[in-house]
Amino acid sequence: MLYMDEHSKTPLYQQIYEQIKVAIQTGEMRVGEKLPATRTLANELCIGRNTVENAYQQLLVEGYVSSKVGSGYVVMD
Repeated sequence: MLYMDEHSKTPLYQQIYEQIKVAIQTGEMRVGEKLPATRTLANELCIGRNTVENAYQQLLVEGYVSSKVGSGYVVMD
């Protein structure tokens, strides 16, 4: 479960990105595991879908996840 601190100076997308990155680095999220759909996670966290998409895009750029249209995001090795 992700924790969002709305009073933090750190943007929400970065909070999501950092928590998922740590989960991947520590093995909490394993290679091949799918990330929650952006719409699902946004609804769970009561935030905008673009915020989640920005976090996932940062993970993609840094090579932590891969993406295939229609298949979502998957943790990479």
